[in-house]
Amino acid sequence: MPDSREAEEPYEVYALRYAARQGRKSREFLGFHKYGEPDEPCTLDYFFWLARNGRRTVLVDCGYSAARAREKNLYTGNSPNHDPLEILSHLGVSPGEVDHVVLSHMHHDHVGNVDQFPNATFSMARAELEFWTGPYAASELLASTIEAEEVALVESLLREGRLHLIEDGETIFPGIQVTRLGGHTPGQLMTEVAGRSGPVVLASDAVHFYEEMEADRPFWFFCDLPATYRAYQVFRELSGRKGTVIVPGHDPAVMRRFQAVRESYIADLTRPVG
Repeated sequence: MPDSREAEEPYEVYALRYAARQGRKSREFLGFHKYGEPDEPCTLDYFFWLARNGRRTVLVDCGYSAARAREKNLYTGNSPNHDPLEILSHLGVSPGEVDHVVLSHMHHDHVGNVDQFPNATFSMARAELEFWTGPYAASELLASTIEAEEVALVESLLREGRLHLIEDGETIFPGIQVTRLGGHTPGQLMTEVAGRSGPVVLASDAVHFYEEMEADRPFWFFCDLPATYRAYQVFRELSGRKGTVIVPGHDPAVMRRFQAVRESYIADLTRPVG
């Protein structure tokens, strides 16, 4: 996909927070009772991510669709209650201006708007698509994390020649590298972006909370537990590299660790706080 003649141009990189829900550690972490700590509330923020430079505009994931959110009553309580496309517009980006979308995995809070980007191409791990179109995707516990209509939309992108399938990892554009980690889902991707201040590693749901990688505490949902632990080790090693920042997929701390761009729902990931 990339043009080897193209010089790398650093990217602006943003986290866009479009929803939240309240949870408890005993529910969100696998076997939490084994840690001998008191249970306590924890918030999950819902993000997607934007990387852009003078050449292209790339999304990593694209959030719930507004219609799906209404159907599932997702925007309740203290949720930010924003349509992902509305938040994107606050950064001056319309759906038609998006050039490419990396789909980190197929869960419904990450692929809900794939039909809203008429000029975009897409990338996803081959293992991810094959799993969710295979024989086990319909099992009750797994099926609750996806929407059949959205899987069908992704399949239609493949038929149209707009979906690029990743094997293990590749540079999809200069300055944007995707790597299949598995663990959370069979084809879970992480995306490394050459940000203006250094590498920005978008973990998506390979790491939901910083606590997972820092304390080796898996999230409750996974398809491969050893691969989940291996992913945490990958992120710990990356975080030790000078200037590299790790961005988990659902941690409210993201909005505290990086400079806010607009109120409480857009953070500039190239501008760490402190």
